[in-house]
Amino acid sequence: MSDDRFGRDGGGVSRREFAAGAGAVGAIGLAGCGGVLGGGSGELSGTIDASGSNTVAPITDWAGEQFSNEFPDVLVDVAPEGTGAGFQEFCRANSAVQSASREITDDEVDLCGENDVDYDFLEVGLDGLSVVKNSENDWVDTITLDELRQIWEFQSDVETWSDVRSEWPDEEIQLHARDSASGTFDYFTREINGEIGNVRDDYSATSQTNEIMGAVADNLHGFGWGGLGYLRAIEDDQPIEAVPVESDVDGDFYLPTEANIEEGLYSPLARPLFAYFNMASLEEEPDLIGSFARFYANNAQGFARDEGFYAAPDEVTEENHDKIDSWLDQVGSSPDDLTVDRD
Repeated sequence: MSDDRFGRDGGGVSRREFAAGAGAVGAIGLAGCGGVLGGGSGELSGTIDASGSNTVAPITDWAGEQFSNEFPDVLVDVAPEGTGAGFQEFCRANSAVQSASREITDDEVDLCGENDVDYDFLEVGLDGLSVVKNSENDWVDTITLDELRQIWEFQSDVETWSDVRSEWPDEEIQLHARDSASGTFDYFTREINGEIGNVRDDYSATSQTNEIMGAVADNLHGFGWGGLGYLRAIEDDQPIEAVPVESDVDGDFYLPTEANIEEGLYSPLARPLFAYFNMASLEEEPDLIGSFARFYANNAQGFARDEGFYAAPDEVTEENHDKIDSWLDQVGSSPDDLTVDRD
């Protein structure tokens, strides 16, 4: 795994940075929770390889840290290479868990099929894609969906702010966003530009959302987009803020707040987040993988909030647990065999 994995050597945003501003007390309160010590042995050990999304990685990593606190002989090894790159690993059976900021694509389904990888997913939270500007930028008060498309579409001729609105400054926009290995990239380009990958090729692209946020905070003319949790981690200390975006629901402009996201108003730039599980890994180590899945499902709402995201509804939690029960039945195991009980 890369030395610059998030939360370590500056390669991304750590759980601790998030927790400092969003729910550290609740996070600490998770210790000893999660329905631990059910019908299994209570002596879990092993390594769970988790590939995938840079956006979702803080949630999965925090889940893994808490799971390891309960079971010190377990390591959940999270490698946030991006949703697309992660699915390349997952669909070649190189990881047991795949964090994803979008659903699996048809091509990835085919790749999993070619390698006999059977899978299913849990929904682990909600996210908003934040469109961000430097806080000293006093001219961009709102942005329409059409203006976003004009700025970001392939072969865009927008170079200066005044190319977007004539009253804005005749100064070059410095554009920053995710690269093509990212599920966030896929989601944004599809929802704003109509097709995955339909995007200009002259912006500063990176696999690390914290780099996008840092670049915009450092430049008056910086402008970009990325997962909301990374904005929340720095907005109180650095000159960066979200721009209200036009909603495709009612045409008004909304910030990516909890209420706007959970009520469906911050659309189309809000989305569910996922954790995919390899059924062969579950079959090989049903207590280890099944207990981690159960622990994740028990606490996903708290994990998402701790990391600056938003909780999926209660009914999604129930659906997640029902899925896990079905998975165990498929591999010839039982919920009673797990060390972690359903809350």
